[in-house]
Amino acid sequence: MTGILSINDPSQTGGLASYQRQLADALSALGLPGWFGFVQTNACGPTHDVSWKKTKLSSKLPWHILRRIFYKLAPRPALHGALESLAGNAWSESSFQGAISGTGQLHFVGTGWDFMGLAAARLAKKKGMRFTIWPAVHPGDWGDDRIDVRFYRQADAVFCQSDYERNHLAKLGVPESKLIRCGLPPMCRTDGDGPRLRAKLNLADRPTVLFLGRRDVGKGYPALLEAWPLVLQQCPDAVLLLAGPGDADQARLAQIPSKNIRDLGCPSEQEKADAYAACDIFALPSAHESFGIVYVEAWSYGKPVICGTAPASRELVENGVTGVWADQQPQQLAASLLRLLMHPTGRLAMGQAGFAHQQRHYTTAQTVACHLKAWNIASPN
Repeated sequence: MTGILSINDPSQTGGLASYQRQLADALSALGLPGWFGFVQTNACGPTHDVSWKKTKLSSKLPWHILRRIFYKLAPRPALHGALESLAGNAWSESSFQGAISGTGQLHFVGTGWDFMGLAAARLAKKKGMRFTIWPAVHPGDWGDDRIDVRFYRQADAVFCQSDYERNHLAKLGVPESKLIRCGLPPMCRTDGDGPRLRAKLNLADRPTVLFLGRRDVGKGYPALLEAWPLVLQQCPDAVLLLAGPGDADQARLAQIPSKNIRDLGCPSEQEKADAYAACDIFALPSAHESFGIVYVEAWSYGKPVICGTAPASRELVENGVTGVWADQQPQQLAASLLRLLMHPTGRLAMGQAGFAHQQRHYTTAQTVACHLKAWNIASPN
């Protein structure tokens, strides 16, 4: 069996939770069983079904107390050994409620700051199980602190979503032999209905750009809102379709005519798929990404993409072939949007190239094969 561990309940919304569910479903389809272990459930509660049994892990000290201690001491490398002991004692074998019986490998989704992973690493070593990590590092922003690197060095394998991430961790001292590049397949539904959403939002055949992500500076949301009035000067019928959590930013939205914007809020999985199918261009000009799964999802619907300055995204998106690079300077971002909006034939060709790229390199079968190789498991198929 495989145990997939993380701080948060895998049935909830989010990219890492989706990754866990999809991996479990794919392993189940191959006849390979497993279980989920987690610590906390967000206040909003579970939102997705899971195929494996879930085990909520109870620590010997209350979670909020452990987190306070850990966050205070983690920036001090001299205390990292003590923190490992604290984590190991807080989540001893009994915390797993017997779930580890028959388990051959523990796979932790998170970083060293998600300190339950330190306990999992210790338990795996004690039990002779392989131990792997999916950290989703945002180089220079998240997942590459000294406690993180110390944690990664204890794994049998660390999955990296880009060569940039792999090289970054190697420079920080994680042995290259442990670092495995592994991309992700689309995690969205495949039955998106573009005409349905266009009819619902009264879009007709107007050119439409989709933003789907957190509404913050890192994802380029404010820059996109500032660029949109510049876009409308040359393409007055264009519509910006917004989706994702965060502050809507009413001050910037007030500068855009209501007829040129539609807001889906936090969409359901079906609405998200419909939005991919309905748009002409997908735009997420983010500065920090560990991979960029939304670009792969947009490609799966044959859409060209606009990515930001995040190195992992620019490794993923080939400028002028599968999409267009942009930064968060409004004039430059507007020019990138207009490059696609004003040339339908060109954007269609980029979308088709993106679809072909996704089909060749980012499929569930490829992702699962990468994991099985790291776990030394021969595929039943």
